[in-house]
Order: sequence, then C-alpha cells, then structure tokens
Amino acid sequence: MKLKLGDQVAAAVGGILAGRNSITLEEAQAALPAHLRAANPSIKAITKGIAAAGWIGRPFEGGRIVYMPPADDEGGDDPLHNGSDQGSIAADEVRLLIEHRERLAEEAKGNREDVRDWAAEAKGRGYDVKSLNAVIKLRSKKKEERFEDAAILELYLRATGMME
Repeated sequence: MKLKLGDQVAAAVGGILAGRNSITLEEAQAALPAHLRAANPSIKAITKGIAAAGWIGRPFEGGRIVYMPPADDEGGDDPLHNGSDQGSIAADEVRLLIEHRERLAEEAKGNREDVRDWAAEAKGRGYDVKSLNAVIKLRSKKKEERFEDAAILELYLRATGMME
C-alpha cells in the first residue's frame, strides 16, 4: 500500500527530530530525504509532522518559530503548548491569520462595492460597461498575447461561418 505524501513527510520528520533539541521549518524541510523534497511537500505537512511528534513552536530570533520537544520537568502542562487555551503561540497565530483573512475579505467587499459604483457611473454616462470591462481585460494582456487571441478568435469565427 502506497502512503500519501503527508504521511511520508510525517514519518520522515519523526526521524529527523530524533536526537535534536530544536528545529525550524526550514531545517526540517532541508533535512527531508531527496525524494520527498523533490515532491515539494507543503509547509503545512511538515508542521503537522512536527506537531504529531508533540513538539511545541515558540517564537525566537525576530519572530521565527523554533520547535522544541515539550518540557516535561514537573510533568505539568506547558502553557505554550499548541493545545492550550491561554498563552498558546499556535492559538495566537491562528487568531492573527483569521483576523488578517477577515480584513482581506472586508477590503475585497469594499473593492466590489467600488467596482459596482464605477459601473453605475459609467452606465450613467452612457458607456457600455461590458465593453469597458473587455478593454480592461485586454489591457492586462501583453501585445503578443492580444494578437494571438484575436487571430484564434478570427479563425474560429471563419470556421463557423460567422465571418466572411
């Protein structure tokens, strides 16, 4: 039975962690066997492998996350452990990522509203919004790409008898 890439990465990361007292994602990625590096596993898969081994991420060196085995000194829970509700670095990261995504969604909503306002203004001035959008789309393409698209469109129009 063939293992999924994520499972292979998790197994390899488990072996990489043996004998270490800390690791960064970059170090873990570089230490993967060549065949796994060639498959270009996601950072998420590497992080899952590290977390599955029970290692905890802590910020160091200007915000970089360094993963370390859990502190078992007194057998108590580490307040920075990924599963903790208070003081959890992972929880803070998740919260920050979610808040960032929410801000992006708000900006996108504002942009959509601005585009609707622009379309209403253009229509109110007597312009064809569909044609304006087509021009905007063409302007985003390189000159060669525009010519190629026009040539293909002409070919198809001639083939269907829509152009003489």
